[in-house]
Amino acid sequence: MRESLIHLSARCGQTGAMDYLEYFLTSTENLKKAPYLVLLATRSDLNVFELEANDLIAAVLIYEYKAMGFYSRVFSTSDFNGSRAVIAPAADRARVCAMVCRYLMERGAQIVMLTFAGDEDETDPEWFANAVGGDKKFLWTTQTREVGATILLEKTLDETLAAMGKHTRRNLRYYRRKAEIELMCTFESDAKSSLSMAQMVELNEASTHPVRFPTLERRYRTMKALDGLFCVGVRTPDGQWMSLLGGRRHHGVSEIAWQMNRGGLDKFSVGTVIRAYLLEHEISIGTNRLSFEGGTSHSMRHAFISEKAIDIVVKKRSPFVFALRRSAQWRSPNKNFLLQTLVNPALRWDLR
Repeated sequence: MRESLIHLSARCGQTGAMDYLEYFLTSTENLKKAPYLVLLATRSDLNVFELEANDLIAAVLIYEYKAMGFYSRVFSTSDFNGSRAVIAPAADRARVCAMVCRYLMERGAQIVMLTFAGDEDETDPEWFANAVGGDKKFLWTTQTREVGATILLEKTLDETLAAMGKHTRRNLRYYRRKAEIELMCTFESDAKSSLSMAQMVELNEASTHPVRFPTLERRYRTMKALDGLFCVGVRTPDGQWMSLLGGRRHHGVSEIAWQMNRGGLDKFSVGTVIRAYLLEHEISIGTNRLSFEGGTSHSMRHAFISEKAIDIVVKKRSPFVFALRRSAQWRSPNKNFLLQTLVNPALRWDLR
């Protein structure tokens, strides 16, 4: 249903949200889960595969966690920014999420967590109350988070840098010049076409934050196979890569998914160097927005525009959920946002 979902995304003002469906379905984390697509349509007399784009009202892509190979009945959109899993008109996203929560809970779900882009002013507590019916077996909560990781690109580099702090502007220019003079490095705007797997492995092993081989292999394979995925890099005259950065481009937006920086080059701040080149290059090809998936610790984050996501969580009052919350409290849930939310003492849970 990829093409129909792409058309639905455009109608809902979420152009590009489903353009890389295959990429996200096959991520190393999502491959450990079972994906489901929940649809709201104008017709119920057709098989799901007979539905056309104009028949769809909304769609939610959700994943069920597995534990030791067994289905857990715990569901999440696995979309921290809320930009690509809940596809619906902005004014209807909260209502759609409430409907999907109820649909899943009535079919045996233990926990459902849906995330969508929006603002808390768009929510209505009654929608979420209705999501869990009236049998007093379920609890629900919502939270609104700041998830901004996007920089607006102006027509020139100077105009874009003007939105950043003086210190950040200075470093972007200074470290680029330093690397060019002392290392004689150059920027490759199409590293994808020449980069070999062996070179990527070598840089990963020498990088400041190496990743596991399955993750590295997937980066390389998807980059080479899927249209719209890109890779840029900075290399020295002898061909050694100092830094590589990859992501996706669509509809004037470039989304940065990963970056690799060679270690031992602290005085050159290679992470800043490649960002300086990247900004200039993206402006030159007409990119309007630059987004960093998962954010960035770089000081340019202070220039991010304000973007928010809303989480809706419904959980069953059951021994399983009680045990899951207790186990999450005893171990670090930092790598699982759903577990973080379940044990967050600041959240208020309402009974229905």
